[in-house]
Amino acid sequence: MTSSTNPNATLISGHHLSYEQMGKIKIPERTKTYTPVSHQQVIDLVRERAERLLPSSFELKSEAFGVSPKFGDNFGSRMFGVLTFDDNSADMGMAIGVRNSYDQSLSVGVAFGSKVFVCDNLMFVGDVIVARKHTGDVLTHLEKKINKAMIHAPKNHEQILLDSDLMKDIPLDNSEAMMLLGLAYGKSVLKPRQLLGAKNAWVKPPQEDFEDRNLWSLYNAFTESLKTSPADDVMEAHIGAHELLIGEGLDKLRILHDQDYKRKTVSGVVL
Repeated sequence: MTSSTNPNATLISGHHLSYEQMGKIKIPERTKTYTPVSHQQVIDLVRERAERLLPSSFELKSEAFGVSPKFGDNFGSRMFGVLTFDDNSADMGMAIGVRNSYDQSLSVGVAFGSKVFVCDNLMFVGDVIVARKHTGDVLTHLEKKINKAMIHAPKNHEQILLDSDLMKDIPLDNSEAMMLLGLAYGKSVLKPRQLLGAKNAWVKPPQEDFEDRNLWSLYNAFTESLKTSPADDVMEAHIGAHELLIGEGLDKLRILHDQDYKRKTVSGVVL
């Protein structure tokens, strides 16, 4: 697998750093109750497990990493990154999100999904694989969980491709889009500023690929606004958006359109 780091990637918020630059951030000392895990160790683990367990058709295409806070004594104490794998899909690659902290604000976590190439929008599904808090042999604990999830990752990616095809076939007018935006705000999937960002991205799509008035365009308006999510909850935010639109949102549209939108599923997929 080959890779390239894109320092200008817009898929994550925070101060963008390369893998090498993250190695210069001070790592806390180990104590009896705290086992630090470096940002680079988490990334290395995902890289190595992907190399070993993903089918050969998945090639590491790019990496992007962001850290916060951007300044001060705690600079870089929280990290979120995305590794993108190309499986010869013209539109979307498989994405693996990673997160970590040096201030014990969040556990080591990994999420699986996809990235839309045209806009760097992320789509995470299922649950975040979270290691126990930074105690004991935390890396071994995380590795076992990643091994299991990595086997299912290609099927999860295939399910997302099916979901995107379904959403492209579901027409949406402005009133329906506003209803779903309001639902997302009411369910706390979108925060106030993200709600405004998603509305603007729907009304005036930043990419011409999403000018069609359908559920897929609204989905990408959601994920466009979620680029402002902090490392603490970016994975859960994207999972929440996917579950809302492909679940309750789709049910409401079925009622409004009086149509049976059939969701195809991949056998054995883990969402």
